[in-house]
Amino acid sequence: MDFWDLTKLMFRRWYVSVPLFLVAIGATGFVASRVEPDYVATSYVQLVPPAITPKAVDDTKASARNPWLDLGLASLTKAGMISVQDQKVVKQLHDAGFSDDFTATQDPQLPIVTFEVIGDDEAQATLTSERLIKHFSDTVGTLQKDYGAPKDQMITARRLDLGDNIEESTSKVKRALIAVAGVGALLAAALTVAADALLRRRSRKKAAPAETPTPAPEVPAVASVLPKQRTAVAAGSPAPAASAGDETQVISRPPGEETVVLPSPGGANGSKRP
Repeated sequence: MDFWDLTKLMFRRWYVSVPLFLVAIGATGFVASRVEPDYVATSYVQLVPPAITPKAVDDTKASARNPWLDLGLASLTKAGMISVQDQKVVKQLHDAGFSDDFTATQDPQLPIVTFEVIGDDEAQATLTSERLIKHFSDTVGTLQKDYGAPKDQMITARRLDLGDNIEESTSKVKRALIAVAGVGALLAAALTVAADALLRRRSRKKAAPAETPTPAPEVPAVASVLPKQRTAVAAGSPAPAASAGDETQVISRPPGEETVVLPSPGGANGSKRP
């Protein structure tokens, strides 16, 4: 059955398909009224190198230096992102009531991290974004202090947006509506096909004629007497005349079979007749 045959079946069984489609539409509307949209907060953080260039010192004397400046800002950016995305940090956010649905993306050319947070409402998305940026900035400072970086060589994290970059996302609502509508349409089509098959079966049973009993085969009549001489006569042949004092049993046999004359009680041999 192709799509065109299914469409014709739907129109032919409209009294079954229409109520089912109305139920599916009602379920879709109910889901649309219950599912709330998400809110996406996007934030940008960039690492800034120190404003003062370290003084050149004598090579023979040891001097303190920030090793992250030699590795590059991209290395420190990646290290801060890994710390933010740690599962322990994600669990702490969830337990504190923040959103745990977020992504951190590093720019391929610049030391800029993009945080995208999906929250149930605007407040949750905003607070989660601020919490992530604070954790990232603290991690950047801690990683430098652990290696004894001088204060004049510290790399700082600076937020580039104002914190109001929030927009409403209806992708979750659309996915829910598509899922409910698709399942409802498939169920309506399947139930319509099943109802059509059931109605066709009932109509065939009603139109079938009543079964007539098969007549039993006729059994040929057999004439029997006390046998003094028993003779089998072919069907359709005249029976032999009985002599005085003899009692003969005439057995009718189907056409084409051989006629056998059985011996009499006196011991006389039987004779065959064609």
